[in-house]
Amino acid sequence: MMWKKLVSVLIGLILLGTTGAVSAASGSGGSAGASVTVILVSDNAADSALAHYIANLTGSVVVTIPWGVYDPNVTAEIAGYGPDLVIIIGGPDAVPQQYASDIQNLGIPVKRWWGETRYGTNIAVIKNATVELGIKFKGPVIIVPGNDTAAIQVALQNALKNMGVILLANDTTNITKVMMKIKVAPSNVTIIRSRVFGVHLNRLMEELKREAMCNCTEIDVNITAQMALKAINASEERLGIAKELLQNMTEQNVTLRPGPKMMISRMINIAENEIRAAKEAYEQGYYGRAYGQAIAARAHADVAIKLASHKWLDESERNPRLRGDMTFWRVNATLCVLEKAGVDVTLLTKLLKQLKEAVINGNREQIEAIIEQIHDILKQIYKQNRGIVRAHSFEMHHHGRG
Repeated sequence: MMWKKLVSVLIGLILLGTTGAVSAASGSGGSAGASVTVILVSDNAADSALAHYIANLTGSVVVTIPWGVYDPNVTAEIAGYGPDLVIIIGGPDAVPQQYASDIQNLGIPVKRWWGETRYGTNIAVIKNATVELGIKFKGPVIIVPGNDTAAIQVALQNALKNMGVILLANDTTNITKVMMKIKVAPSNVTIIRSRVFGVHLNRLMEELKREAMCNCTEIDVNITAQMALKAINASEERLGIAKELLQNMTEQNVTLRPGPKMMISRMINIAENEIRAAKEAYEQGYYGRAYGQAIAARAHADVAIKLASHKWLDESERNPRLRGDMTFWRVNATLCVLEKAGVDVTLLTKLLKQLKEAVINGNREQIEAIIEQIHDILKQIYKQNRGIVRAHSFEMHHHGRG
């Protein structure tokens, strides 16, 4: 089955701590009774850096998913923290809307901070962090190319050290307008870039100097062999997910029109060629070129993932059997979390068994009725026992691990 196969792949990525890494910090106040906020974000470098920056300032928990991929087990991961609020950073292409629906079905409030592009998401996160979380950015403005993974990591470290605000930029960014939107008038600006993606920031630097807006500093990030290899490995993992999605749709008889199917296959082929070129450049010692090719490969793999994920989620909306299968996996994972915390899940376990039988028999009306019943009961049980779940989570994270 599709979810058995894909979920096992995603769990493997999570355990490896690469594209599906899950990291956690203690909730505000550092106790089981304190308020807990979970930030759900994709492994897109730009969005992820913003999420981890906010988490470091607030003590929130960060759960990171592979970009554009829906994994029903993630809801259980989030539920296990017993959060009062879930903040999604990134648009529905990055973090599919199904996550918001899953979390809301547990009675947990959800807010999504996002824009049409990663640059719009950047501004939305800064605005919301200022207004809703009361964060005051007192340090320098740190400008970094939005697609430069290595430079973004350096920017994150710099921002954490100096309480700065990270601004993503590309060759069309009006930096003066962006600063006005987020209401900052800094005396210090730091531009961080690698030679691979940072050339277009020369214009921004000249603009800032010409208008005498600030004291400007430049940091050039040298692409090392390790950085290049990390980018290559990440792009290969993204390509693997794209191929897995396409294969699973074929196995599950999900109909793809010739146009989208051809586009997915084309993006996969382009990514394969770019990874091949990246590896060749790496072997020859051209680490900057290898890094650039790997970043490009990941971008093309992401397009394939986006198209495939949209089609899969659309199909699940129309196909009760597929929706029943997804519900079974998601709720079963959540019940494991509840059961470990000491919550009685006997009734829901029986309903899941009934749902599985209904899916096997293809009884659509029964599938829909059982799903609705499961959601109602699960929401009620989770609401009544969220404190117990949170206390168990606190115990596990603070005392139960070596």
